[in-house]
Amino acid sequence: MAQPPTAAAPEPVRSMTGVGTCALDHALGRLEAEARSVNSRFLKVSLRAQGPLPELGLEAEERVRARVQRGHVTLTLRFTPAPSASATTIDPAAFAAAARELAQLTRVAGLPAPTAGDVLRMPGLAAAQGARSEASPALAAAALEAIDGALAQLESARRREGGALACELVGLLDRIEAAARELDARAGKVPQALQQRLQARLAELLSASGTSLDPVALAREVATLADRSDVREELTRLCAHVAHAREIVARGGSIGRALDFLAQELAREANTVGSKSSDLALTRTVLGLKADVERLREQVQNLE
Repeated sequence: MAQPPTAAAPEPVRSMTGVGTCALDHALGRLEAEARSVNSRFLKVSLRAQGPLPELGLEAEERVRARVQRGHVTLTLRFTPAPSASATTIDPAAFAAAARELAQLTRVAGLPAPTAGDVLRMPGLAAAQGARSEASPALAAAALEAIDGALAQLESARRREGGALACELVGLLDRIEAAARELDARAGKVPQALQQRLQARLAELLSASGTSLDPVALAREVATLADRSDVREELTRLCAHVAHAREIVARGGSIGRALDFLAQELAREANTVGSKSSDLALTRTVLGLKADVERLREQVQNLE
């Protein structure tokens, strides 16, 4: 009997901040890689290489893009040549060219002919053997291996922080939904409260003139005020956004942009509810709701 397909496990939620390191010992020296990421609207990669290393910009960026979708990732790669690889050599062709150039300059200046020591003191002639290995495929492969190790540590750090952020987001969504339910429960009592306040106020104003209160006009005015103060439509949309946000968090992966959009929509509905609220108790609940929505928006900015 065929087994039903199992649902794919959700991807871990990832933050945009973290750091990872990796150190490797190579025959030519020691390689140390650090991958550090901070918040950024898009993916940006920077590479800083210290020591005689091959050019790895394109390969390093490809490795970052395979693991990271958003954030500013800075890769720092340090290479310390081994003592046995630090002996210096002289490039004969460079020495001859430098000798000719220095001899011409001394003739023009009317100075004595340069000695071999004078030529050797010119920059660029003495180079470490480790530097000659800049194009070494083995060194390039080791450097990329160190970068991979640092990126793996960075990815783990981003997942750990993303998991903590996801738990906090779920808690905030619970509070936002609870506030919306409370507001919805009280919204049905608003028309009656408006009628009582309006009736008492009009009776106070008309008592001095002896004019009676027209029940039809009062009902019409109460209906108008109740319609302007009705927040149930906004609360329905707010709860729908909360449900959608829960689905996105449960899905995992790179969810920062989607949640950022929903957080803006939540803030818009909360502000509208606040502008319509005329009840003191409702206003207090709305203030708590808006504060939680703002916290949600701030935390979402940290997600990939």
